[in-house]
Amino acid sequence: MNVTNKNKNINVCAISFFKIFLCIYFISYSVSTKSINPLSMDTDSINNGAELYKKRCSNCHGINAEGKNNGFFLSPNLKKFQKGYTRFLNILVNGYGRMPAWGGKSELTDDQLNQLAAYLEHISYEKKNW
Repeated sequence: MNVTNKNKNINVCAISFFKIFLCIYFISYSVSTKSINPLSMDTDSINNGAELYKKRCSNCHGINAEGKNNGFFLSPNLKKFQKGYTRFLNILVNGYGRMPAWGGKSELTDDQLNQLAAYLEHISYEKKNW
């Protein structure tokens, strides 16, 4: 086999590999972007979640959900939350690190939890994690 044919075979192989990679990437992306939150795309729920966020979360996480430095610690940026919907609910209900369960406030209904999650999913940088 001469050098030209060998280079053509390498190029064909590389292009085939790249096509396969792109197919796998887009298939996995489309599967992972579907939220399991039943209120994920509901506009009213997102708006209600925004109001809940302002009342319940913005004091610690900032008005834009990008974290807040109170001089002692920086609260997490919720726009970058990468643990997913189920883990988000678990953290709200059970607390995590410095955050007490329910953010130290009264419990929320299932609809309120889903509304809050829908709002944060809506404003997040990486929606695939929801």
